[in-house]
Amino acid sequence: MYHFIIYFCALTKQNINSNFIAFMTDILKKTLLLAAFAVVHIPVVFGQVEFMREFESRYLIYGLDNSEFRMVVYTKPTLRTYRDMLIAEDNFAKDFAINPTGSSVAIASRKEVRLYSFRELNKLLKRLKPEKGQVPQTVAWSPDARSFVAGFGNGDIVLYEAQTCLPTGTLSGSTAATELAVSPNNYFVAAVTGPAVDIWNIETKALRTRLALEADATGAAFSTDASMLAVTTVSGVQIYNTRNWELIQAVKTDSLAQYPSFNNEDKYLAYVHNKNTIIIYNLRKQYIEQQIHEPCEIMGMNFVWSDKSTYLLSTRMMSVVYWDASALAPFWGKKLGTELDQKMNDWVKMMQGESMEDYAIRVNDSTRVYQMELFRQQIATELAGNRLAIENPFAGDYNSDEGLLTIMFNTLPPIDIPVPVAEAGTFNDPGKLKFANEVFNLGANDDFELVYVEVTNEVTDKVYIYDHTGRTRLTAIESDLNFVPLEVLQQASQEEAKLKEVKEEVVAADTQEKLISENTAINVDTHVVPDVDTEGNKILNYQVNYKYEVVNKEFSAKDDFAPGVYDVTKSNAAMSLMKIIKQSFDEGDFAKYLEEGKRIKITITGTADGAPIRSKIAYDGRYGDFTDEPFLQNGQMEAMTVNKNTGITTNPQLAFIRAASVQKYLTENITPLQKTKNDYSYKIEVAEERGGEFRKIQIQFTIIDAFKQK
Repeated sequence: MYHFIIYFCALTKQNINSNFIAFMTDILKKTLLLAAFAVVHIPVVFGQVEFMREFESRYLIYGLDNSEFRMVVYTKPTLRTYRDMLIAEDNFAKDFAINPTGSSVAIASRKEVRLYSFRELNKLLKRLKPEKGQVPQTVAWSPDARSFVAGFGNGDIVLYEAQTCLPTGTLSGSTAATELAVSPNNYFVAAVTGPAVDIWNIETKALRTRLALEADATGAAFSTDASMLAVTTVSGVQIYNTRNWELIQAVKTDSLAQYPSFNNEDKYLAYVHNKNTIIIYNLRKQYIEQQIHEPCEIMGMNFVWSDKSTYLLSTRMMSVVYWDASALAPFWGKKLGTELDQKMNDWVKMMQGESMEDYAIRVNDSTRVYQMELFRQQIATELAGNRLAIENPFAGDYNSDEGLLTIMFNTLPPIDIPVPVAEAGTFNDPGKLKFANEVFNLGANDDFELVYVEVTNEVTDKVYIYDHTGRTRLTAIESDLNFVPLEVLQQASQEEAKLKEVKEEVVAADTQEKLISENTAINVDTHVVPDVDTEGNKILNYQVNYKYEVVNKEFSAKDDFAPGVYDVTKSNAAMSLMKIIKQSFDEGDFAKYLEEGKRIKITITGTADGAPIRSKIAYDGRYGDFTDEPFLQNGQMEAMTVNKNTGITTNPQLAFIRAASVQKYLTENITPLQKTKNDYSYKIEVAEERGGEFRKIQIQFTIIDAFKQK
């Protein structure tokens, strides 16, 4: 966190003032506290959004945009960040948007689109002259920072490549957009056009659909997983499913709604009602969780989050306010789904030494349903923690006809336990009721519910059992969008087994030749991931993961990168990994998925240890020159600049160039990747500790729509 504070201040050329450090320190404390609660499963009482800190300005604020904790406000005619530091001056700015990496700000000016640096004061980076008749109206960035869009008065929406600022296509609309939003999966551009929102397919440049509204739209925002689009209007909020563009929720208001923003888990939607009231809307329960009344008109609002905590950013007349949103209840269903997917993915794989006959008995449609329900309840129970400790259960009404006694709770749904009529009167003292071996499930509204518990009445020392652990039918599972056919999972399992055989052969050969030692641990695995295409059709993507680490630091310099070295060919461990990839992709089972034109997402993770770089490491540009290249670090979007002149002076740069080295090797040496459509992205990890064991490489290949029937 301290490094983040230093980075932020350097980014905005600010001094490290005590107010900002206190603010970020408060964030860190809250993050660690919640993490401690999660580890020990202590029941946490979740609450609401609370005021955290206010940053005052000397200027009236007319607009806000932010990328994570990097913020820009419009003060007419200037754009500024914290402490009123000047970003740009533009008397004719109609709209502006900050690059997700925080490297630049795009402005729709009077006659052109302008890009200004976010790091240097009032530095104009680029002027984009539109075609004749095009007057800029609005701008927006893609969430991956690799492109941006500009809307013009004649209805055109022009797509630009971020690095070159060259246009890559035009969406020819008939009505000027007042706001644009790009979906996180880069499928769609949503254009707000009066009483409608036009949804454009970025790949085909065609209109996917038009959402007709009952009132003029004021804003639009995609959920972080791209599954929903929220549209605010002068009379409410409408939420659409982006698979088929059906309206799934509608919130009527008595006046204007603006500035829709999803939180990081997509469980809550924040918007501004009647210009001065922040609404926190629970999408799972479909009700307003909280209202925050502000003393003046709000000119902008967005959720913002770190890797563990969530906040809300909004404006006042001459200040920006941070709200602590970390107390909002998590999206338990999303957490459960992620863990359930991983457990089922592991369960379906053939175990070491398991025969085909035994595997067929253990893994089939019937046992899959049973195992999935078992895992689901196991995970839900772990997530619930010791929830009954804060529920204060007590006996409610007794149904003598059915012999059922209702047990009431503070927040959990009531349960009915079988109790004979003669014993019903012994439940008058709540302190004498003890609960054990509880099992939970999650309901559709993301609330926990008991499905099994043993209730002991200490007055009589008798135990009463509540058991609603029914099994889910296969047809109910198959209707789920995330359902993966068993035969596909089994196919992936068999291919993973063969991939591991390839790995063992390469490792054995390289160990024999003393290129690596037994301290180099290489891991490979596969994962089938459900998804949808731009037409809403269900597809199955295929993830193939390769990674290694040197588990004994005494061998790391021999097996892996030496300090300051970034060329992948100079790491024996990395080259062993490359051999496995080449064998499995050029000649192995995965070659059949890599036909010409197939789309592949390739994410390369480069790492570095915490040893300081005391003098500049020379970089000869062999992997290219990088200027504000997007990458992810600790879940946050950042921008990297490395070239011959800068050299390598920081550990993040070193980790980044190691990843770039891997990309170049893959491009030149893995034959099928020379005919597929490859989308490369970078992640970096920089350890605080020193040592070669923290220099490693990880590569994830995601083959899009891999199992499509030809």
